[in-house]
Amino acid sequence: MRTDLLRYLHVFAVVAEYGCIRASCDALVKAPSTLTRAIASLEGMLATTLFDRTASGLRLTAHGDLVRQHVRKIRAELVGVHAEALSSPGRIGPVAEVAALFNESRLRLAVLLAAQGHMPSVATAGCVTQPAVSQAIKHLESSLGQAMFARAPVKMMPTEQATEWISCFERVLRELDILRYRLRSAC
Repeated sequence: MRTDLLRYLHVFAVVAEYGCIRASCDALVKAPSTLTRAIASLEGMLATTLFDRTASGLRLTAHGDLVRQHVRKIRAELVGVHAEALSSPGRIGPVAEVAALFNESRLRLAVLLAAQGHMPSVATAGCVTQPAVSQAIKHLESSLGQAMFARAPVKMMPTEQATEWISCFERVLRELDILRYRLRSAC
């Protein structure tokens, strides 16, 4: 699987919103060094500078603004999933913060499992172990406060609610792929 770009984009979105590391630290409850490293890692992954560092804070570059446009679409999808999870009649546990959904590998594995219904096949396609697939799905279900898949001897089927969420996850993943493509084309 690829580097989990989505986790870093969550940090980017908050830093872009606040325009400085210090205020972002309070919002994310993270140390300044952690956020600085996350932004540097994201810039390395995307092979571009996202912020101009100035005395008054951080200012988005043209590429940073492009990333922010895509992150807004991604965030809107995940906030929608989060809101649906909170109000879902199938909820059996607490729902984690939206930030817990910013995990590309978990979303990709959930999409693959919905399509294939067979964990060993998903593990092979995702280049991970079957326990890793199981753990990713379990974590995602825990974050959403409910089961996403009905387990059967032959095939795992997404629940009705999860089918809607899988569509959202597909849009998020497509947006990430478009972002990667646009940044590669711009360089």
